[in-house]
Amino acid sequence: MFITVTANPMVEHLFPVADPTGAHRHRPAQAWSFATGKGLNVARALKDLGEDVVAVLAVGGRRGREIVERVEGEGIRSRIVAVRGENRAGSTLFHQGEHTTIYGPGPVLEDGDVEALVASVRALLPARCIVLAGSVNHKTLYPRLASLGAPLALDFCHPCLDECMKLGNVLIAKPNLRELGYLYGVSDPVVGAHRLHDQGARWSVVTDGPSQAIFQSGGVVRCVEPVPVRAVHPVGCGDALLAGLLHALPRGPQRAVAFAMACGAHNAARPEIASLDPAACEALARQVKMSRLES
Repeated sequence: MFITVTANPMVEHLFPVADPTGAHRHRPAQAWSFATGKGLNVARALKDLGEDVVAVLAVGGRRGREIVERVEGEGIRSRIVAVRGENRAGSTLFHQGEHTTIYGPGPVLEDGDVEALVASVRALLPARCIVLAGSVNHKTLYPRLASLGAPLALDFCHPCLDECMKLGNVLIAKPNLRELGYLYGVSDPVVGAHRLHDQGARWSVVTDGPSQAIFQSGGVVRCVEPVPVRAVHPVGCGDALLAGLLHALPRGPQRAVAFAMACGAHNAARPEIASLDPAACEALARQVKMSRLES
C-alpha cells in the first residue's frame, strides 16, 4: 500500500482560454473542477494505475467538505483529518500548454493538527512508501512523518527537506529545478540530482517543465527527453510522473524511467489533473528517449 499526505488540499477550477496571460474577460465553453494538491494528485494517478493507495488529507470548512465529497466520488480511499479554517481554492487558465494559476490561502496547521495527521499515517503502516508532497505550513509535520521509518517519496519545496533527507530511507526525492534553485541555489539539473543522491536519496529526479528531466539511481544518471505531445496544461505532470515511477520501479530502472516520463506526458496532453489511462501511458513509454551519464 502507498500512503500520500496532502497537508494543504484545495478545490481547483480549470478554464481553457484564448490567452491565459492577458487581462481579459473570459467566457469559456468548458471548465473542469477537481480536488487537488500534490499528494492527492499522486494518489489519483496511483489509483488509476491499479495501486492500493490511501490519501491522508487535512480538510476544513465548507471547501473541505467539498474536497471529501469529490475524493469519495472518484473512489480514492482516504483518511480525513479535520482542521480549523477553510481549505483553499485555486484557478488555472490555460491555452496550448501555457497557463496562469491563482492559488488562495489555506488553513494554518496547529500542533494538534500535526499530531492527528501523524497518528493517521502511523495507523496505516506498514506501507510501501509514504509520499510527502506539496506545500506545508508547519515545520515539524514532514520531519515527523519522515521519522516513522517507512520508505519516503519527497516532492516539496520547504527548508525542512534537508531534515527529512537526513532522517533516511528516502526512496525518491523529486523537487523541480526551480525549487532546487530556491533551496540550494542550484541551476544545473544534473548538479541538483547529484546533491539529492549524495544526501541519501536512492532515486533523485529533477524536472524542469517541458525540458529534459534528470533521473539518478546508483551511479547512473539518465537524461530523458520529454515525449512530444500536444500540451494542454502542465498542472499535475510532476505528480503523474512520480506516481508512474513508484508504480514501475519493479520493472527495473530503464523501464521505470520511461513509464514515469510517459505518465507526465499523458497528463500534459489532457485537461484533467493526474488522471491516467494506463494503456495510453504504456504506448507513450515506448517513445521515450534517454541517454546515460556515469556519475
